Amino acid sequence: MNLVKSVVIHAVIFGAGALLASACFKVEYGNPAFKCNPSKQGSACPSEYQCCSDDPASQGGGLPGYPGATYSGTTPIFSDNNNVLSQTGMCIGSGTIPPEATTLTNGCPIPCNPTWMPEEIATVCGPTANCCQTQPLNVDLDCVLDPGTGRFRAVQGSDIGQTYTRPDGTPVTINWANGSHDTIQDPDGNGCRIFTADPDPSSATNLECYDQLSAANQRGFCDSRACNCIEDACELLNADPVLKCPATL
Repeated sequence: MNLVKSVVIHAVIFGAGALLASACFKVEYGNPAFKCNPSKQGSACPSEYQCCSDDPASQGGGLPGYPGATYSGTTPIFSDNNNVLSQTGMCIGSGTIPPEATTLTNGCPIPCNPTWMPEEIATVCGPTANCCQTQPLNVDLDCVLDPGTGRFRAVQGSDIGQTYTRPDGTPVTINWANGSHDTIQDPDGNGCRIFTADPDPSSATNLECYDQLSAANQRGFCDSRACNCIEDACELLNADPVLKCPATL
């Protein structure tokens, strides 16, 4: 299923759920169905669905050490046992992910980063699986001009405290505040501070965690099926964009 289209289509269906229920219809949401916020737990998705984090960020920036991993990984910050700390995810049909497709204790699909190197994706997802991005970037709010490279790219946690330029030419000092960007993980850093068990927002431990925060271009799920190709909207702002989807332009 086209994940991006399903987000839009099924969000509309979900909004009409109360009307359909009175007529004894069963709403079919698709799988994955639409965006959700795992930190809201049981209220994040309709019944028979669970809200699964799509963020593979892990301690120190390493590959996430999911259960049964045969590689050296580090503790996931926003997925598996820490799913509840994530504010980005997708509603997934409860019990629909076959045991051979995931090792996560909560039964969710395995989160991955579409910007990883191919060998890293193969390490986490398996040699024949893909890493499929779940959500597109918001050009107006998620993209910044990097003065070091002279290119537009998606904002990331390591930018906090730096001043960049938005696509419309306005300067923005990255503070990761709620509402400052659109698709960022953990605005205001509350999830990081719970993960580190350190209440000091400026501690070295929390600053390291903030560095792992991302926008939508770095979040996805491992999938044996072909991905719906989502182009990097920030990269498209450059005069010579490096394309992921050949038919985009």
